[in-house]
Amino acid sequence: MKHDVLFLRLRRRLTILFSLLTAAVLAAALALTCRMAQNEYLAGADLLFGNLVYAVEDAVTGNSMIRDSWLAEQETTGRVVVYIEDNGCPLAFPGGWMPADDRQLLELLAKSQATAAGLDPGRPRHQRVSFDLTGGLTGEYTCTALVLPHRQTAGAAAVYIIRDVHTLHTRLWTMIWQYMGLWLAGAVVLTLLCRWMARRALRPTAQAMQRQREFVAAAGHELRSPLTVLKASLQAACDPATAAQGPAFLHSAVCEVDRLSRLTDDLLILAGGDAGVLRTALAEVETETFLIELYGRFAPVARAQGHTLSLDLPDAPLPSLHADVQRLEQLFAVLLNNAFEYAPADTPVELRAERPKAGGLRVAVTDHGPGVPDSEKQHVFERFTRGDRSRTGKAHFGLGLAVATEIATLHGAILRVQDTPGGGATFVVEWPAKAIC
Repeated sequence: MKHDVLFLRLRRRLTILFSLLTAAVLAAALALTCRMAQNEYLAGADLLFGNLVYAVEDAVTGNSMIRDSWLAEQETTGRVVVYIEDNGCPLAFPGGWMPADDRQLLELLAKSQATAAGLDPGRPRHQRVSFDLTGGLTGEYTCTALVLPHRQTAGAAAVYIIRDVHTLHTRLWTMIWQYMGLWLAGAVVLTLLCRWMARRALRPTAQAMQRQREFVAAAGHELRSPLTVLKASLQAACDPATAAQGPAFLHSAVCEVDRLSRLTDDLLILAGGDAGVLRTALAEVETETFLIELYGRFAPVARAQGHTLSLDLPDAPLPSLHADVQRLEQLFAVLLNNAFEYAPADTPVELRAERPKAGGLRVAVTDHGPGVPDSEKQHVFERFTRGDRSRTGKAHFGLGLAVATEIATLHGAILRVQDTPGGGATFVVEWPAKAIC
């Protein structure tokens, strides 16, 4: 329970950390994008206003008549107010749209502030000034004022183009709010994604710790039984009332010590495999020689337990292995002893080697016992798992196949189980072509 709480806290902290980092990166990217979009929008608006100013200037200085419909179209498109005086006489134009402030007020302010900025309509020469329009206005405006001398007369026209920038600023703020909304939506999505990633990233660690807790609990349970027997045997051997049976109790204690030694060796192999520090003394191993010697050692063991052990080798030579001989002996000792233990008496056990068509090497141990049910085939290689639940004797820890799997993996091989035709189990150790000499 404590570990679950720790993992929950760790996952929450990782989620918060990842969310903040990704949200910050997203904010920076969107801020840069928003700024670029605003600059592009401002550049487009400035270009449109500049083109409008040049269009009005060309129309005023040209010989053609300025139509109200054309001037209204320019005002509506550019969101501007155009006021023209020709030799001091204002052009009679009602306007193309209605700004937030009164047009006459805008025109009066534009004339007075243009004069203050240095514009002199009485001097017939080309003049141009730009300034912000101020003075009791509800909106925001800029103004570009020009004096345009006539080409054929001595007079001049004064043009005041008042630009409504409030709409422009409103558009810029709208873009900011749109990008902020986009950032908020992205931050929510990224938070959910970071939560999923943190959970997925911590899942193997949580599973490993859960397996470790189960492993420690099972190992403690297995160690308790021999230690209890060992303690009882030593106490009985030291008790004067049972001193006559002392040698028997000491023999029992020695057997329990041997049992503890085997269990400790298995646990060390599994722990070394988990930590990736399982040591091996690799050398080139002649496969036929190894299997023949293995057969020679285990044939008497098979006879003693009521079995016959056979060795089947192909006619073609088998490839050599780059392996640790002692570890390989331990692997096949597990498989052969399991076959001797679980198969009924007077049934054969077969040790067979062959080369698959795809290359590599395959060595199988076959028995004709009860076999392994399909529902347990995926679990027999787990630690502290006994294929036959009724076998709970001292010789069975449920670690043998787990140790064999660890050794097979260490040598680049795969250990699997399959049904024997006619009944029984066949444990196959298979090396791919790339894992053999």
